Amino acid sequence: MTKYIYKLSEDSTISSNSGFTSGGEGENHNGQSPRKSTYGAYTQAGFKKVKEGPGATLGPGPKAGSEGVKDNVYVKKFKYKLVNRPALNKAAKGIKVKALWEANTNIEDFITGLNITNPDNKKFITSRILGFDKLETKLNKLIPLLQQAKHKTLDFYRQDPNSFTVLYGTDIANDYLNDLLELFND
Repeated sequence: MTKYIYKLSEDSTISSNSGFTSGGEGENHNGQSPRKSTYGAYTQAGFKKVKEGPGATLGPGPKAGSEGVKDNVYVKKFKYKLVNRPALNKAAKGIKVKALWEANTNIEDFITGLNITNPDNKKFITSRILGFDKLETKLNKLIPLLQQAKHKTLDFYRQDPNSFTVLYGTDIANDYLNDLLELFND
């Protein structure tokens, strides 16, 4: 056993769970890096920073265009055919697919499309439309507040189950919400 004591070095025991600490930071700390770099381990290993985006060079192989790599191994060896986007859009026969969250709600474009010349009328319509955004923002703030109020009420009645105290007026809030639902219901 004594002949192996002098053969062990710090490097061989750093991550061995041996109870030995090197005096550095963390289990695998080996001291300062000999080369300081702004890109970390990648530049120390000899890699260079890659410029990303359309037409980026990602190493050996075909170059990417604005629509991606067209001359790749799938096309050459496996005989895959790339999608012809203009033909695909034409084959859709005028059906435009648009996600709901990408709907055009730009108010300036909407007002411009109405061809209104009266500035007071533009201002009035803009304020009416922006009113919906304000309502939506307030309703989004209300949901977490309702959840907090419910938890506070649960905590209150847990501490005092014999109490008849009303912490939050849920009855009047329900009446207000019913009125709002009736107002916006078609």
